[in-house]
Amino acid sequence: MSIKQQQGIALITILVMVALATILAATIAKRQANTAENTAYLMRQNQSLLYAKSAEAFFSELLVDDANNAGAVDHLQENWAKPMPAFPVEDGFVSGTLQDESGKFNLNSLVNAEGVANPQAKLWFEQLLLRVGLSEKLSEAVIDWQDTNDETSGTMGAENGYYQGLPQSYLAANAKFHSVEELKLVRGFEDQKYLQIVDYVSALPASDSKVNVNTAPAMLLASLDPKLDIKAVEQALQKRQANLEHFSNINDLWATEPFKQVNPDVQSQVNALLGVQSNYFKAKIEVLLSERKRQFSSDLVRKDKTVYVVYRSMAPF
Repeated sequence: MSIKQQQGIALITILVMVALATILAATIAKRQANTAENTAYLMRQNQSLLYAKSAEAFFSELLVDDANNAGAVDHLQENWAKPMPAFPVEDGFVSGTLQDESGKFNLNSLVNAEGVANPQAKLWFEQLLLRVGLSEKLSEAVIDWQDTNDETSGTMGAENGYYQGLPQSYLAANAKFHSVEELKLVRGFEDQKYLQIVDYVSALPASDSKVNVNTAPAMLLASLDPKLDIKAVEQALQKRQANLEHFSNINDLWATEPFKQVNPDVQSQVNALLGVQSNYFKAKIEVLLSERKRQFSSDLVRKDKTVYVVYRSMAPF
C-alpha cells in the first residue's frame, strides 16, 4: 500500500472519529437539556402544588373564621364567597374561588340511609330534570344506580342487566355517588345530557344534607314548584344580592316573592330538604408560573368548626 493510500485511510478514520465524537457530544447535550427541562418541569409542578395548598389553607381559615363568627347562616355576602384576588408569587400569581356544594341538589338525597327512595327529593329532582330539558323519568335510573336491589324503579330505571348489555359493559354502583362525574355512567346522562344538569347537582356523603337557599342557583330554586317563573326567581335573587340581603331561615324564603306563590302543601313537603347553612365546599385554585397555568381542586368539609380536605385533584376544571 502506498503512502498516499495510507494517508487517505488515516484521514477518513479521523473524520469518522470526529463525526462520532460530534454525534456523541450532541446526544449528551440533548440529554442534559432534556434532563434540565424535566427537572425544571417537576420543580414547577411541586412549587405549583405548594402554592395551591397554601391557597387551600387560606380558604380553610376563612371557613373556620366564618364558623366562629357567623356560623348560623351562610350566604354569598360573606368573605369566603368572595374570589381570592390574584396573589403575586415568584414568577407568577395564585388565585382561586370557593364554591358552595351545599347550594346544589344532592344526588345522594334521592335514597335514604335505609336504601329507600325519598319521595320529596325525587319530586324536586324530577322538576329540575324538566327545567334543564331532560325527561323526569331519568330520576328512576339515578335511584337504581344507588339502591342495593336489582329491580328497576320504572320504565327508565336501569340495573345491572341494562349496563351489562352496553358495548362497553359495567355494573351499577349500588352505592352512593362518590362524585358528580359518576353521573355520566348512569342511563340517560350520556354526553351533552350530563352537561345540562351538572351545574345544579352535587354528590355529598350525607343523604340528609340540606340545600342552602342562600347559595342555590335560580334554576334549582325555580324547580321547587312548576308555577315558579325562572326569570322572576333570577330577578328576585339578583335584587337581594344587590341589596346585600339573605335568607335568615326558610320562612324568609316563603315570605318573599315569587316564592309566596308556592302552595303551602308543597312548602311543607320540601322544607326538610332546605336550609341556610353550608358544610361542603369546593376550592378551585389557579397557579400561574413561568407563563404556564395549572389548576387544582380541593373538596372541603366543615364540621364542628374544623375544616377537612377530603379530596384533591390536579385535573383542569
